[in-house]
Amino acid sequence: LTTIRSNFKQTKHINGMSKDYVATGDMMYKKDNKVILNYTTPKKYKMVVNGEKVMMENNGKKNVYNTKGAGASMNEMQAMITACMTGNLQSLKNKYKLTYYEDGQNYLVKVVPITGKKIFKDIEMELKKSDKMLTRLRLTETAKAGKSGNDYTEYSFSGTEQNISLADSLFTIE
Repeated sequence: LTTIRSNFKQTKHINGMSKDYVATGDMMYKKDNKVILNYTTPKKYKMVVNGEKVMMENNGKKNVYNTKGAGASMNEMQAMITACMTGNLQSLKNKYKLTYYEDGQNYLVKVVPITGKKIFKDIEMELKKSDKMLTRLRLTETAKAGKSGNDYTEYSFSGTEQNISLADSLFTIE
C-alpha cells in the first residue's frame, strides 16, 4: 500500500453540547508519513503532515510545526495516523494494548494506552475484512477533571482509492 485517497466525515461529540460538530472533506496518504486532511465543510481547513513537519492552514494563514520535540499529543497523533494508514498496528504494541474483534464484514481494533501521557482513553479502528481498509476511526478523549470523559472525535471514510498517483508536491509544507 503506497497511497490512499478517501472522503471523510468527522463528527466531534462534546458532552454537554446540544449538537455534534460535523465536518467533511478528503484525506490523502502517501507512504513515508505523508498525510493531508482537507476539510471542505462547514469551512475550509487543511492539515498536512510530511515526516516530522505539520502545517495547518486556516483562512489563508499557515502555521508550521515540527513534531519532533513538539510534545506528547502531536507525537502520539502522528504515530497513530501512520500506524492506521499503513496497517502497521504492531508498531503501537509497546505503548498500547490492542484488542481485536470481528463480525461478518469488519474487524474492530480497540487501542488503549498503557504507558506515557494518556491523551486518549481509547481508540477504535474499524476495517473492512475484504480489503483491510480503514472505514471508521474513533478517538475517545481521556476524562478531564469534572468531566465524564465521553468526548470523542470520529472519522468515517468512504470512496477509498488505493495505490493511485499522488504527486509529492501535494504534501509540500511551506
